[in-house]
Amino acid sequence: MIRGAFLASACAFACLLAPSARADDGPPAAPGSWTGFYLGAYAGSALVDTWWGDANGVLAPRPAQRLPALGTATAAVVGGQVGYNHQIGDVVLGVEADLGTGSLYGISRCGFDWTSLCTSGTDLVGTLAARAGIAFGSVLLYGKAGLALAHTAFSAAGSGYQGEISGSQTLSGWTAGGGVELALTPSVSVKVEYAYLDLGGGTPTLADGTARANIDLMQSAQMVKLGVNVRPGAAPLPGTRPVPTAAGHDWSGFYVGAHAGGAWGRDTWTDATGFLASAVTTGAIPGGGGAMGMFGGVQAGFNLQAGSLVAGIDATASAATIGGYSKCLTDYASFTNYACRNTVKSLGTIAGRLGYGFGDALIYGKAGAAWASGTVDLHEAYKGPLYAAGATRWGWLLGAGVEYALTDRVSAFIEYDHLDFGTDDITFADGRRTATASLDQSLDLVRMGVNYRFGPASPAAGPSVPAAPAGWTLEVGARYVLSTGHASFDLFSPQDGAQLNSRLSYGDSTGQAPEAFFRLDHDSGVFLKGQGGIGTLSGGMLIDEDFPPVEMPYSSTRSPLKAGSFAYGGIDLGYDFIRGPSGTLGAYVGYRGAYDKFLGYGCWQVAGNPDVCADTATGKRPVQLVLGETASWQGVALGLNSRLALAPRLRLELDAAYLPYAIRTGYDNHWWRGDINPQPETGSGWGTQAQAVLTYALTDRFDVGIGARYEFLATTTASTQFTTPVQRSPETIASERYGAFVQASYRFGDVAPETEPRTAAAVNAAEPATDWTGFYAGAALGSGKGHTTYASPFATPVNGDAVNLGGALAGGQIGADYQFGALVAGAELSGAWARMVGTNTCFASAPPPAGFNCGTGIEALGALTARLGYAFGRSLLYARGGAAWARQNDAFNTHPPQPRRLTEVGTNTGWTAGAGIEYALLPDLSVGLEYRHYAFGAGDRFVAPAPPSLAGVSVAPDTLRLDTVALTLNYRFGTGGGR
Repeated sequence: MIRGAFLASACAFACLLAPSARADDGPPAAPGSWTGFYLGAYAGSALVDTWWGDANGVLAPRPAQRLPALGTATAAVVGGQVGYNHQIGDVVLGVEADLGTGSLYGISRCGFDWTSLCTSGTDLVGTLAARAGIAFGSVLLYGKAGLALAHTAFSAAGSGYQGEISGSQTLSGWTAGGGVELALTPSVSVKVEYAYLDLGGGTPTLADGTARANIDLMQSAQMVKLGVNVRPGAAPLPGTRPVPTAAGHDWSGFYVGAHAGGAWGRDTWTDATGFLASAVTTGAIPGGGGAMGMFGGVQAGFNLQAGSLVAGIDATASAATIGGYSKCLTDYASFTNYACRNTVKSLGTIAGRLGYGFGDALIYGKAGAAWASGTVDLHEAYKGPLYAAGATRWGWLLGAGVEYALTDRVSAFIEYDHLDFGTDDITFADGRRTATASLDQSLDLVRMGVNYRFGPASPAAGPSVPAAPAGWTLEVGARYVLSTGHASFDLFSPQDGAQLNSRLSYGDSTGQAPEAFFRLDHDSGVFLKGQGGIGTLSGGMLIDEDFPPVEMPYSSTRSPLKAGSFAYGGIDLGYDFIRGPSGTLGAYVGYRGAYDKFLGYGCWQVAGNPDVCADTATGKRPVQLVLGETASWQGVALGLNSRLALAPRLRLELDAAYLPYAIRTGYDNHWWRGDINPQPETGSGWGTQAQAVLTYALTDRFDVGIGARYEFLATTTASTQFTTPVQRSPETIASERYGAFVQASYRFGDVAPETEPRTAAAVNAAEPATDWTGFYAGAALGSGKGHTTYASPFATPVNGDAVNLGGALAGGQIGADYQFGALVAGAELSGAWARMVGTNTCFASAPPPAGFNCGTGIEALGALTARLGYAFGRSLLYARGGAAWARQNDAFNTHPPQPRRLTEVGTNTGWTAGAGIEYALLPDLSVGLEYRHYAFGAGDRFVAPAPPSLAGVSVAPDTLRLDTVALTLNYRFGTGGGR
């Protein structure tokens, strides 16, 4: 899924820089036309839904009342397109065909009593569609509709038959969607597109040996793509100017450099012999899983240039931490399953390169050999021995990238490579017996780096500076992100949704990730921005809690977290409706994708039934994989973005987004239980994100900066299907991550004070200061996290009696300020709709039956505050404090045998204090960043009618603390505003 975000950066980088013009080159832009043939490439993210229905054979029919089972696959896709446009006035009509590929793997329960696990792997997606749009100069808004197809491989494995049955089918249907295309040069454009594909239904045959079944299914898909189109020989595109055709930079000579990046891939186990094969008496040998991680290293090469063509050879060597677990063998009769892990510790490539130079840019492709060295280990889940083998494997690679000359000797690049290592037999032995397992491995890499070229200076080197195509400015950069976060999964009874059965909490995991980002701005106010990162998760603790029926005690275990991974990406299309020398303010619509894999090792009991962690010797076996969770989120983002020129060369960028709809798919790995490993989960929900970045311009084109980020995602509808005939079990899922980063970026395009706020600050500094006196009204959009505690009369529990909350807020404020000298005093009344939620265990140390589920939701916030600030230039730094209130919804789930969900909604009062910065973007409009801390007392008291151990005990929170951050907009009336 995240490959698209990285490649989006590369595409934007390439298509902008390849034909770049100098600020003083050529005549002004010609009217141009969208008419002509074009071809191009795209990268993006796709979501494929597969609905499994009635079946025969070994997948005997389910009872008639059963609903179809949904398996959702999310992943990255790459592909190409070809088409033709014809423009009549402002109307553009055309036709386009595209074809893409990806690793779209989805899983679902299927078959009689849901005892089989069905998988789908979509490897080809294509459309043939008509396009119709309206052109606004260099911007084309279009819709599209037509035919769609997808080729998918299907498989099933279960307890009623040996091995895995499989088959494939190409489904066809229709597609509809739309997008925005932006003309960059006379022959190059970029586009952002969404498409929905209804692929209809089919009945593939799944077979292997004597086992056979036919199953009815339907498929649909959604795709978000960032693409680039080239129009060879066509008329110039509107709003563009001619560009030089000869290569400007000389790429000849030896070079050395360094790189870093992220990798993802798939490990597929296809066969086994010896004791591994004999261990599977009924079930499946094939299995597969994802791999992810980071790498970094060095490279060296040599180029020869003839005209615009550049040919060369390139070698890389990297240290790596790339790996992942797969459920590779399963015996459904005994519920035994094996965990296989392939870890890449180093890798390298030797490849030929062929490229084309434009100005100071080089676009290239590469092909050659690749190697990877590491270890492969395998163990029977729960109490089996560990088998390990080490090897260096060879394969092939295909890749592409773009390199840009920052000076006559130093260049920067971003590159995508696909590495395929084929299938090898891995031998495992323990001195008494041997076995083999066949591993098929592939990896996808995105690397960023720098090169230093030796030899004579480039003849094109000179005082000129790079410029983006006419009307465009591009910023490209990299970040290192350090974060922490948690995820929780609450599973409820399928018979009674008020009964919490179990909870998995993956807490305090530390994430590290390299990240690429870009922002493309047009002088019309249209902007396109995106980012993507891949990293590792380590540290933290998994808390596994069970809330069984009354005759069994509450149980809680611990497992350390390590060797996890995560990835994320997003792209936004927006419009700056305010754009001037002091900064910008715009709104956007965008896409967000996120992926997390948590792995818990070892098990020790801290409460309840000691049999849960039996057979773990001392209680701590860190080598033993116990539990894991893999999750993917995809959602729509609606947000605000502002860039403010605080001082000469100092810029603050604020970004706040609400995700009104997000799709969550994933699966849980209970490695000690082969019957529910993996356990598919699906659902939908919402989310919020906030980010602030402070940058300093070391030069007119090179920036460094620091920033902070917060995100929260939660489901409102989620469920999972167990291997029983009962209905689906409801779930609630939440994920939170926050952290900080450092970044560096390079800007292409003309330095224009009227459109580039960081350099405009030097001009503004000489102007009169803003007068903040007057009344104002405004709005706010932001995020918040909170914490509640419970006053328990029982012993200190091993877990719980506190709830962490997260979520979004949106609201408004009215106030008045009075300025005397540089000091500003004022008062403000604010109110906000809030959506902050959280649950956790409470009163776990009460007499049995104990272990209850408590939760809090904040529905609204209000405050009456005074503030005092210091004004300078256009900025106002301030602190505030006062009274606050919250609309609070507290919930408590009682224990069996009569589970009930009790709620109490009331108003809580307390105080708030905070600080912020407000900036006068216009004389009467300001943008700000504000932090507030809220402290409230106990919620409205309520008690649970059962069990007797809680008689008279208030189950409402004893305290509530909130921390919020928001982007604020204020319109000032009357005498304020200054200039």
